[in-house]
Amino acid sequence: MSTRIVEVISRSLQGVTRPFLCRGDDVRQYFVKGNGAGRKALISEWIAGNLGLRLGLPIPSFRFVTIPKELIEFSARQDIHELGAGAAFGSERIENADELTYLFIGQIDRNLRARVLLFDWWTANADRTLTEQGGNPNLLWVHRDHRPFVIDHNLAFDEQGMDGFWDTHIFRENALEWNASFRAEMEDLMRSALKDLPDFWRQMPELWTEGDAGLSLSDVEKILWRFDREKARFWRVP
Repeated sequence: MSTRIVEVISRSLQGVTRPFLCRGDDVRQYFVKGNGAGRKALISEWIAGNLGLRLGLPIPSFRFVTIPKELIEFSARQDIHELGAGAAFGSERIENADELTYLFIGQIDRNLRARVLLFDWWTANADRTLTEQGGNPNLLWVHRDHRPFVIDHNLAFDEQGMDGFWDTHIFRENALEWNASFRAEMEDLMRSALKDLPDFWRQMPELWTEGDAGLSLSDVEKILWRFDREKARFWRVP
C-alpha cells in the first residue's frame, strides 16, 4: 500500500535529483523523488534498492508514495513542479544522520565496504566517490551508532558511466576482500535476488515502466547477469 504525502517540508541541497523532504500520512518523513528525477532514475532506485537489501546492505526503508494533485496545485514553492503529482519514490529519513566524511571511512566494517563495492560494480553505479578533497559518497553516517546507510541509486544501470569506476570508487581498495568464499557467498545471493527481479519490476507503477522509460527489464537483466555470463571478466579487478 502506498503512503500518501501530506506535507512538503523542504528540499535537499545535495544530489543530482535534490529530493524533497516530505511527511507521509503515516507521520514518517521521506526524501521523495518524483517527476523531476525522471522515470529511469525512479526505476533504478526501486530495483537497485531491492537488490541491495538482498546483498545485506543497510539501506533506509523505502516505498512508493503518492503525491496528491492538490498538494502540488496549492503549493507556494516555485520548484514544486519538479516533484509533481502521482506515484513517486520515497526513502525514509534517518534520524541524526549526516553525509559520510572521509574521516569515518575506516570505521565501516571491511566486509560491508566490500559488499557495497560489489553492489555498485554489479548494478553499474559509479556514483560513490570520496577522497580527502571531497566527493559524493551517497552514504549516510549516524555518529551515535557508528552506523552507515547506503542511499541514492538513481544513477545505477549505466554501463557507459563506468569507465573510471576503479579509479574513483570510495571502497575500491576493498576489492582485496573479494576472496573465493566471498565470491561464492555473493554469487548465491545475486542469483537468488535475480529470481525475484521480474517481481520487483511488476511491483512498480505502470506509468514508470510503460513506453520508452530509458530502462527496460531486459536492459537490467543484461547488466546484472554479466557476473555469471562473463565471470572471469566480472571478478577481475584492474
